Amino acid sequence: MPRFVCFAIICLMLTGCAYGRKVDYAHSFPSMPNVPPQSVEVRVSDARPYVVSGNKKGTFVGLVRGSYYIPYDVNTRSGRPLASDLQAALIGGFERKGVAARVADVGAKAASKPGVLLLDVSIQEWKSEAAIGEILTYSLRAELIDQTGQQLAVAHARGSDRIYDYTQAGRNALASLLAQPTVVQALGGDVVIDTAQGEPVQSEPVRKAAAELFIPRFGRDGVY
Repeated sequence: MPRFVCFAIICLMLTGCAYGRKVDYAHSFPSMPNVPPQSVEVRVSDARPYVVSGNKKGTFVGLVRGSYYIPYDVNTRSGRPLASDLQAALIGGFERKGVAARVADVGAKAASKPGVLLLDVSIQEWKSEAAIGEILTYSLRAELIDQTGQQLAVAHARGSDRIYDYTQAGRNALASLLAQPTVVQALGGDVVIDTAQGEPVQSEPVRKAAAELFIPRFGRDGVY
């Protein structure tokens, strides 16, 4: 009997640690190799298939497994959609570099005025997974557009990395996007369209990092 009680307590503790976890990505201010001379308007949209389908809410950012490998959703600490948190992080990153930045107007197809760039980011994938080890898998697409609607640059950033700090992991993912050569050059004032970059994002999943997740085949996540 005492063994059963101890086992039940351990299971409850594991489940409690897993259930209700939240992550702060709103403060994942990215570093940037090139500071734009003009102001930036930022828009981030969520194109993750399982969010678009309604299977998961926009606040969903990953999974953590408790006892019996049962998956529990991880959501944003702010309670806002992930797109809003990443938008806030990007704006904060620019502001920390002394660049004027603000949220782009809803439905904007171009920057609002001369001397301003529109940074339009689409979240193709963003999901952390935690069991024994923890990883963040992401796929982001960015466009830089001027006030005439001309597309100055397109870039993709994809990766899957071990997580030691969630906010830092988010910072690294956003920094990877801003460090893409086409983005760096366009922020510096050049028009550097890469036709290959402009093609639709490939639909195959990002290859996950080799981490000690130890998730058995029966441990399905219900994300689709």
